[in-house]
Amino acid sequence: MRASDLRMVFRFLLIVSFCSTGCGPSTKAPSPVQSVPSTVSVVPAAVPTAASQNSATAAKPKAKPAERKSSVPSNADPKTLFVVSSNGQPMEVESVRSTLPTERFEVAAADLRYDSTNFVVDSSKVSVESQQLYGTGQKRAGFTLPKGFEEVKENGYSSDGLPMCIICTRTGSKLALVPAGNCVVGSDSGPENSKPSITVYLDTYYMEILEVTIADYDKFRVDQREKKKPVPPAPLNPSSPPQTPVLGVTWKVALDYTHWAGMELPTEAEFEKAARGPNGLRTPWGDGKALISSRSLSATGSFPTDRSPYGIYDLAGNAMEWCADLYSPTAHVEASGSGTKEVPRNWPGPKKVREMNFRVVKGNGKDWSIWDRQGKEMSKGHPEVGFRGVLRIP
Repeated sequence: MRASDLRMVFRFLLIVSFCSTGCGPSTKAPSPVQSVPSTVSVVPAAVPTAASQNSATAAKPKAKPAERKSSVPSNADPKTLFVVSSNGQPMEVESVRSTLPTERFEVAAADLRYDSTNFVVDSSKVSVESQQLYGTGQKRAGFTLPKGFEEVKENGYSSDGLPMCIICTRTGSKLALVPAGNCVVGSDSGPENSKPSITVYLDTYYMEILEVTIADYDKFRVDQREKKKPVPPAPLNPSSPPQTPVLGVTWKVALDYTHWAGMELPTEAEFEKAARGPNGLRTPWGDGKALISSRSLSATGSFPTDRSPYGIYDLAGNAMEWCADLYSPTAHVEASGSGTKEVPRNWPGPKKVREMNFRVVKGNGKDWSIWDRQGKEMSKGHPEVGFRGVLRIP
């Protein structure tokens, strides 16, 4: 029997889950090897030996072992199920509906004495852009952060010498570096108000890794009260846990908070780049199947898969977020039809719109696509909308 007839053959359903940590103060980079839960159907087969691979007359294997099955949990999200096949080479994880390059993994199944609970996925082999957490560069001589911000030295420096992670001393929140460069905003295949995709150049900026929480917002209110200034109104979810995103503040109050902290609200382009990375991914985790399914409000950073290439959380899910831009349903059309081939630099959105009281809101869109955008009345507090800040570095 030919050696090729001895190749290991099996097919199973696999739920892929990635867990990682954000821009942290003193932790090492997470291990790339992660266990896969036992949610698969396995058909073991004989493993070819070196002798059988080199001989065309290798002995025929004994009877095929009985099929062993492990049922899929009843609470599994069908959108996270994958079909995996192997011919003895690195496996390709195939979406139930499509096959994408971003869903390719290397799976180690070293010993048939072990079942699917012992398989591991080496996430270092995943072709999705690696999450940028720790820098290997050297600190830029003469570079200083604005007053009120300090570098987190443990996270290192980028290739051009900027700290990968900084902290706002007034709020205690951490911000991750988003380096300068081109990015994709919108989509040619998305909803009409997100068409067409446009290329925008953005200068370097830092974005808060987590959304502004109720605890953060309370610090702002206390500070304003102590300084005898007008106290911002309470949020619409004051009784939620302190680390829950603050909701229901108006666009102007959100802007006042970011100014108090020494920051600004992000533009739509800054929001999209922070979530999609320089390659314009559809979601923070790539172009494949959804890796989150819950739309309920949770503590910030609760969904480890909703983490962008720059280590920023909750840009796809959790609270929707205010952006700085005025809202126009034709903003992308107008930007792409300006008559110039130059890439817009730090695109601020449309300058004039029909409804001057509407601002862009991003996040928590249909199928989690980051190009999803809405316009909401800026003078009102909306129970699903929160915010976060950015610090721009010229």
